[in-house]
Amino acid sequence: MRRCDSATVVALCNRWFLYSFFGRLFAAEPDGDLLELVEGDHLAEECSMLDAADQQVGKILCFRARGSVLDRETDLEALVGEYTKLMIGPGKVPAPPWESIYVSREPLLFQESTLEVREAYAAAGFEAAGYPREADDHLATELNFMAALADRAVRAYESEDIEVYEDALRAQSRFLKNHLLVWIHEFSDRMNDVDGISSFYPSFASLAALVCERDAGVIEELLAEL
Repeated sequence: MRRCDSATVVALCNRWFLYSFFGRLFAAEPDGDLLELVEGDHLAEECSMLDAADQQVGKILCFRARGSVLDRETDLEALVGEYTKLMIGPGKVPAPPWESIYVSREPLLFQESTLEVREAYAAAGFEAAGYPREADDHLATELNFMAALADRAVRAYESEDIEVYEDALRAQSRFLKNHLLVWIHEFSDRMNDVDGISSFYPSFASLAALVCERDAGVIEELLAEL
């Protein structure tokens, strides 16, 4: 591995930021801090590292051009309602945020895939915050796991700990292949098929899927440099 390269550090930090952002986005209802982040320049800059010319990325960046504080408060109230409808209920949620439902094709949680996700966390030294009461394969939990590994990779790279750096990248590569990329595109498709909501969550679901897909290639490039 080359000595610590500033461009690589930027790329690694970008990966951590995006996974952290999406983990927060899907973990709980939106608040003012989240909307401020969406509207700000930092998210736009980080997203542009994916591909500034990509139509989906451009669609997301338009959210930072919102209007007054009053408009923001109105938007926030509406988005809280949409989050509840999409991710919590009551009733059947249109785009369930749990891997097991997509893998097992049954509307049940805590299936075999859930245990496999839990084992992946444990192998990397992590435990889901809601364990054992909540299903470990919630989208937000999986994205936050990727963020934690991305943070580990950044720290290991900066300290030139090759073994930990490589292990973190390979763990992320496996998790994308065996879990997130297995179902996040279908989750995004279902989200985009929901009627009667704004484009906010469907657009970010599409962008999250895009980030995961492209990150798989980024990881391979980083590993090739070792």
